[in-house]
Amino acid sequence: MMRYLRLLLLFFLLLAGPVALAQDETPEDLHALATEVASQLEKVQEQVNEASIDVNNAFNLLGLLEAFGFIVTIVGGAAAILGVSRFISAQQDLQEARKRFEEEIANSRERLVRETEQRQNEFASLRDQLEKSTSNATLALSYLPLGEGQYKSGDFKGAIDLYQRARQLDPKNPIINYRLGYAYTQSGMLAEAETHLQQALATEPDFAPALAALGYVYRRRGEKMDEGIERVTVLNRAERNLVDALTISPKLVDADGESWWGSLGGLYRRRGQTDQAIYAYEQAADVTPNSSYAFSNLALLYMQKNDRGRMLKTYEEVERLAADEVQADVDNYWAYTDLVTSRLALGHLEDAEVALRGVFTTTPDDSPYVLEVLLDTLTRLADVLEPQQAEPVRDFCRRIKAQIELKGQQTAEPAAGD
Repeated sequence: MMRYLRLLLLFFLLLAGPVALAQDETPEDLHALATEVASQLEKVQEQVNEASIDVNNAFNLLGLLEAFGFIVTIVGGAAAILGVSRFISAQQDLQEARKRFEEEIANSRERLVRETEQRQNEFASLRDQLEKSTSNATLALSYLPLGEGQYKSGDFKGAIDLYQRARQLDPKNPIINYRLGYAYTQSGMLAEAETHLQQALATEPDFAPALAALGYVYRRRGEKMDEGIERVTVLNRAERNLVDALTISPKLVDADGESWWGSLGGLYRRRGQTDQAIYAYEQAADVTPNSSYAFSNLALLYMQKNDRGRMLKTYEEVERLAADEVQADVDNYWAYTDLVTSRLALGHLEDAEVALRGVFTTTPDDSPYVLEVLLDTLTRLADVLEPQQAEPVRDFCRRIKAQIELKGQQTAEPAAGD
């Protein structure tokens, strides 16, 4: 642009120059001026040519710029169109995502409502079950004193019926299953007793009364077996259960108020382990010092140790304790059996006869075990007494055996009628 301005200025100077020269200068001066003007014109022509080239270049550049702007406009338009398309697509995707999100929220809300209702129903059901269970457990426990009353009166069947009613209301209660198992044991129904005692232990594995009672059931079963490995196995199981129970509770007593040490002592005595039997019965005597049961067994064990004097002295203690027990409870058939044994050992035959009648009248009809125990005890007593003293004892044994057979016939007759 500055080049064009200089050319215009030079042009005006050339126009003004001749006028001034015509007025003031000589021909030589004019010739010199002409030469200079010609030189300047050549320069001007060169600059015009350069300017022409520059103008052409400028127009070419302008054309390129216009073309580039057109392309930019097209590209920008395309980009704008593409951007709008992507924007529209993104907006559609966003709307779809929002729609899916809202659907998921709605579905989640519905699931939450359903699950909440389900949990509320389950909670209500559990609450009802708990209330029913609590009510049933309370009612079940109310049967226990009734069952115990029937048991103490010698009505084992009535006791079992009441315990069964309690168990129907609360089948996993370990106390109910224990009492039921114990009543079955005293009725001679060892299989049923084992079943319920096992159920008690399934609920409470360390329930000492059930452990001891099950040990006693095993002992009873083992005593009925012939010699052999099975008998040994069952008696070992009985010992383990009794020892475990007494380890947990050394002063544990059974439902008749006797120490479970006595049952362990009976196991040792039948095995011929006299010293261990004496120790066990002495422990029982310490737990229940007012009971004749442990002392009665100790008396016979002392005789087996050839200590006749101690045997007789112990039987005197047995007679005193058993008489007190009978006076306190006229239906205490176990105390009557100890009275029979001690009086026969001491030679008090008439008093022994009275005590035997007490045994026959108080022993429950559905419990053959009492007479079996008495028969076993008197048989052992006869074996350690002098022949003259042993004969009355053997006569009592025959009478007791006849009574057992009679009871067996009376029990079998109703069953045959069914």
